[in-house]
Amino acid sequence: MTSLRNYFELFKIRQTLLLLVTGLMSYLEAVETVDLATLALFVSATFLAICGTTGINMVLDADIDAIMFRTRKRPIPSGRIDKKTSITISVALVLLGLALTYLVNIYVFAAGLLGFLVNIFLYTILLKRRHPASVVFGGFAGGMPALGGWAAATASFGIGGVLLMLLVAIWSSLHIWTLAIYYADDYRRAGVPMLPAILGEKTGALASIIVGCIVGLITAILPKYNIMNIYATILAELPLLGAVLLLISGLLKGDIREKSYRAFKLASIYMGVVFILIALT
Repeated sequence: MTSLRNYFELFKIRQTLLLLVTGLMSYLEAVETVDLATLALFVSATFLAICGTTGINMVLDADIDAIMFRTRKRPIPSGRIDKKTSITISVALVLLGLALTYLVNIYVFAAGLLGFLVNIFLYTILLKRRHPASVVFGGFAGGMPALGGWAAATASFGIGGVLLMLLVAIWSSLHIWTLAIYYADDYRRAGVPMLPAILGEKTGALASIIVGCIVGLITAILPKYNIMNIYATILAELPLLGAVLLLISGLLKGDIREKSYRAFKLASIYMGVVFILIALT
């Protein structure tokens, strides 16, 4: 019998929960009075849709994952879960999740559906194996839970929801590229044209620095829309600034791979910190 841990790995439960947090905190920021029934429905729907989408992605990428050292022990390449079981459960979760988003409102459904279509068709099927800028477009799938959370609270997208969606979408490139710099040889081995693998680690670092600065600018304008106060904004910028400085240091000192992995960790911390601060301030 397949263990629960295998399914946690199939659905990348940590990543899924981080995206769920962005949606939850976006809801709490936008809502005036929390409706527990709506909140529970939104959280359940979003969790199921993200898990299902991630599972389908894992099925589609199983051949690549089997080649890369970083991913070859995932449930499908290692044979712990077969593709048929994975796709059946994942499709069912997506359909159930999207059905529940529709019960929240049409805007939440639209955000969930866009997240699925962008992740599976635009990113995974069309671009990931063909273009080094694939993650730039794929990142918008990661931003949809935040947009959905705002929509669950306001029955609209609104400037706040769009800003938070963009924050996650653009941050995704920083998140993925800093990790891809460290594992550039792995991507080359699998024939995946990730930007640092095709254009080089230094180019990947420069692109990550630019993206980090853009994320910092978006964060800085959040107080203008009363999404976060100035003190929380300064606090949220610190791990992002640390990641950018690490990348610059890596370029100057020639140890970009090690510094990029540390920058990846700081960038991951930033996303959790910023959305918690958004909900608390």
